[in-house]
Amino acid sequence: MTVCVGAICENGQSVVVAADKMVTFGPPMSLQTEPPTFQKITAVTNQVVLLASGSVPDVEEIVSTVSSQFGKDKKYAVKAIAEQVNEAYVALKRKRVEALFLKPFLGADFAHFQQMIVQSSSSQLLQQMLGLIMQHNLQTEVLIAGVDDSGAHLFTVVHPGQLFPADTMGYLTTGSGGLHAAVRLSLAQQCKVASLVETVYNVYEAKRAAEVAPGVGKFTDLAVIKEGHVVFAQDDVFKALEKAHKEKPSPTDAERKELSEVCDAWTNSKPESK
Repeated sequence: MTVCVGAICENGQSVVVAADKMVTFGPPMSLQTEPPTFQKITAVTNQVVLLASGSVPDVEEIVSTVSSQFGKDKKYAVKAIAEQVNEAYVALKRKRVEALFLKPFLGADFAHFQQMIVQSSSSQLLQQMLGLIMQHNLQTEVLIAGVDDSGAHLFTVVHPGQLFPADTMGYLTTGSGGLHAAVRLSLAQQCKVASLVETVYNVYEAKRAAEVAPGVGKFTDLAVIKEGHVVFAQDDVFKALEKAHKEKPSPTDAERKELSEVCDAWTNSKPESK
């Protein structure tokens, strides 16, 4: 229950990302909350970030697994990091399947269960177990955004562990508010050649449009990946965006000028560790 948005801009050289702050804890807590200091945008390297929707423990495990495999200051292809996210997603799904179904009922791990299916494919119990496994869904989606030597890239990893690129479209949304955000970006005619200011406005408006969806929080995180670093938006950026926000296709000339000034100061500032 959330929304994550990413959009490529400046002729494929930069990426703008945004997310809400709503977090969901599964059983036994079964809780939704929106702590103002919580962030869904995690910088894996100085040029690649992950945004994810889903249960906090599952998201944290995927992000932690991927982050441990890459040096913060080194350069990597965005696709290579996306592939590692996909592997971590599949591994976590198997782990959850083992804990929920295989070990309690069969005392088996995933590899053992595969052997059992091959050896006794007609077993009704095993077929029922296979059906439960196929229905199992982590309810988690991961958006990967970054810039490498070939330009800016967007990927998403979704159930049951599939990796999809989104470079052609140039923008990507996930979570319960993903459809609302995608429609807003489409109406704004967001594309890879758009300027940074236009894209910051469009991504912010897409996140705001997604707030009508269940589980999407009111607080917003916003970041730009540009020229080898990730920079998070501060209060002055949000004030300018809120001032320009009128649920319209584009800001006025005066609003665009103000946004341009704060965006220049923002994206040229020294990156902060988050």
